[in-house]
Amino acid sequence: MASAHAVAPPRFSVPESSGLSGPARASVRRCLLVLGVLSAGNIVGVMSSLYLAVHYPLVLVAISPLGRHLLLVAPSVDPMAFVIVAVLRRTVFATACFFLGRGLGPTAVMWLGARAPRTRRVYRWLEQFFARASTIAILVFPGPAMSAVAGSAGMRTARFVPLVMSGLVLRMLLVLELGEWFQRPIGQLMALIEQYWIGGTVLLVICVVLYQWQRAVPRQESETPH
Repeated sequence: MASAHAVAPPRFSVPESSGLSGPARASVRRCLLVLGVLSAGNIVGVMSSLYLAVHYPLVLVAISPLGRHLLLVAPSVDPMAFVIVAVLRRTVFATACFFLGRGLGPTAVMWLGARAPRTRRVYRWLEQFFARASTIAILVFPGPAMSAVAGSAGMRTARFVPLVMSGLVLRMLLVLELGEWFQRPIGQLMALIEQYWIGGTVLLVICVVLYQWQRAVPRQESETPH
């Protein structure tokens, strides 16, 4: 009988031939759906980041908590609200990655590496770090990759969630501190954004659309039979 995690799933799908059990495939699909929705929010946030940074900074944090967005709005929002919103949003993403790793089991690192070959070594290194010091690993790297590694390794959810939230709180406090250090140049940048956000938003939308199209074209070509 084939193992429930015998073969890593193909790059962009989870078919029955992957070797995953039915419940595992369903779990992976649900996680990918959640991650897809959150990633779409990131894209929308990037395209509208100039407007949101000036008018609704916490909304920007909630839909697209990228590092540059966090640092940009950190000096202009309530610190407590900033930490709560950023930590909750990133925890949702990290938890989805955690359950994705759990659904994939031991094949998670191989599967994730197949989807993003350039990060394959990073996943391997994170896996080794986690094996040596799981608690420190989550606290220091409370991001999607380490979350998937933790799920793949079978860490208990009751242990993972407090650890990843603690790590994220520490990271957000660091961002707030950096925001204080760079408050003056960030303020000057925000003044420019407030003045030119319309033209800047148009340019951002064009750049994001072109980037997404450029990423999609090679994928389509590689999937075309020869």
